[in-house]
Order: sequence, then C-alpha cells, then structure tokens
Amino acid sequence: MAISKTLVQLRWVATLKLIVHRLGNIMTILITGATGNIGGEVVKHLIEKEIPLRALVRDRAKAANLAAQGVELAQGDFSQPDSLDAALQGVEKAFLVMPNDLHQVELECNFIDAAQRAGVRYLVKLSVLQAGQLPSLFQQWHFQIEQHLEASGLAWTHLRPNMLMQNMRWFAQSIAQQGVFYHSVGDAEISHIDARDVAAVAAVCLSESGHEYQTYDLTGAEAISFSQVAEYFAEALHRPVQYISVTPADFKAARLANGEPEWYLDAEAQLFDCWRTGAGSIVTTAIANLLHQPPMTFAGFAQDYVQTHAQDFSTTARR
Repeated sequence: MAISKTLVQLRWVATLKLIVHRLGNIMTILITGATGNIGGEVVKHLIEKEIPLRALVRDRAKAANLAAQGVELAQGDFSQPDSLDAALQGVEKAFLVMPNDLHQVELECNFIDAAQRAGVRYLVKLSVLQAGQLPSLFQQWHFQIEQHLEASGLAWTHLRPNMLMQNMRWFAQSIAQQGVFYHSVGDAEISHIDARDVAAVAAVCLSESGHEYQTYDLTGAEAISFSQVAEYFAEALHRPVQYISVTPADFKAARLANGEPEWYLDAEAQLFDCWRTGAGSIVTTAIANLLHQPPMTFAGFAQDYVQTHAQDFSTTARR
C-alpha cells in the first residue's frame, strides 16, 4: 500500500514538473535588439506584464541593466547560427529586429531558420512600411525576409512602421549649433511614428493571441513636412529652428564626409525618392486600433524629446 502511494506521488511530481516545463516554454519570449530603441521598449512592456524574457545580446556587459531587471541573457550573433540555436532553446515566441545591414536578408533569415529548428511557435518581425511595394532596397529586403518567414511554418506577424520620430536625433547637433537641419525630401509629407508606439504594438502581439498571420502598417496620426517638424522643435526649444531642403547629391556628400557608408546612403536615397512622390504620407489607424489610444503626435514627441535629451540640444553638444 505504501509502495503504491509512493508511486502515485512520484507520478504526480513528474506530471507537475512536465506542466511547469511546458508552461515555462510557452511563456518564454526572446527579444532581439533588446538594447535598442524598439527592442528595449518591448522589454519594458513585457517586464511590466511579468512575462519571463530572454534577450539575445552580442555583449553581455552592455546588457547588464537588463540582467539586473531579471531578464535572462543569451549571447549570440545573427552571423553565427550555432549561437542562435543555443539562444532559442525553450523559446516559444520571439521578436526579430536588427539595424540596417548590407547582409540584412541573410542575417535575419539565419534567425528565422534557427527559430524553426528550435521549435519556436511564433515570431513577430519588425519590417518597414510598404515592404515589397516600393522599389527602394530596404523595402525589397524586408519583403524577402517576410516571405522567408511566411514559408518557414512559424506563425508570424509583420510590423511595418514608417519613419521613426527618434531619427531626429541625427539632426540634434546641427539644430543645437546652427538652429537648422537639412534633408533632401523637399516638402514631402511623412507620417512619422514614435518608436515607443511600435514597441507597444509588438508587446501586445507577443503577449496576446489573435495577431498571428497579420500585417500591421504602423504610422503616426498625421503626415507632416519637415518644415512643420522644425516648427514643433522651435516650440519645444523656445528658439528658432529652420528646415533647409538640399539636393540629394549634396545631402549624400555631406553624410559621406561624416563617415556614413555609401551603400546605406544609396539605399536611403532610393527611399527618399519614393517619399518625394508621396509614398511616405500614408496614414493608418492601426496604432489606435491595437493600443486603444491615439499615437504620439510629433508636437508631443518634440516636447518630450527636448526634455529627456536636453544635452543633445546644448550648443556644446557633440556626437
């Protein structure tokens, strides 16, 4: 009788361990780009939801603050598939984002393939607005990656944001020192979006069901010109700010002199050509629909950014 009771107890313990193991896998989410603008914000949202997280990082030392918040760190590199295999073990869902790279298609597809091998069920990919619809290199690359993901057998969601408001950081120095910033898109209107809104959508997709096999085009609530952007920053800084439109050739030359890679500038120039014809002015309601609140306005972003990054707009600011 005692032996029978002991066997029942052992079986019950084994069953509990199996349940815990499976539940742990289901709730384990891996975040790439966890130290970046969007990935970092996704981590914040999921920590608030008390969901176990794993962050894929290239340098553990640079992610010490994540570890301090209870995020598990997995060291890996998109160019080293073996490291991805190890990082993805036991992961049920993943968020895929990486900086623009000359080998973007190969690197992101490496991650998708590793996720498939590891038995990951669901992957949310950060793409770009109008992927596959515009002739620009970035849109074509991301569309190729989307297609690879769709053919992988994993459940997927594509997030396609327009230009991030946070990209204005590249103009902070000239605004601080000259009161101006430059671009080559003329008076084109763009529906800029706050990276934090994109991250909030990613967190919703990763933590709630019903978003599988969906593509979300993410934009701000309005399309505005850079002249209007200058007005918003002038209001926030309480001093004049001017936008100066320059030719594509001059814009590229100035940035080449600043050390930016030519392949990247050429790819951006293709995108800017599309924007000048109105391709960046699309406005969708996806943010409001998914987050149940309106997206950040550029006026609100400018006020917030100037307050939180005051050092960037100091006349002694350096990059």
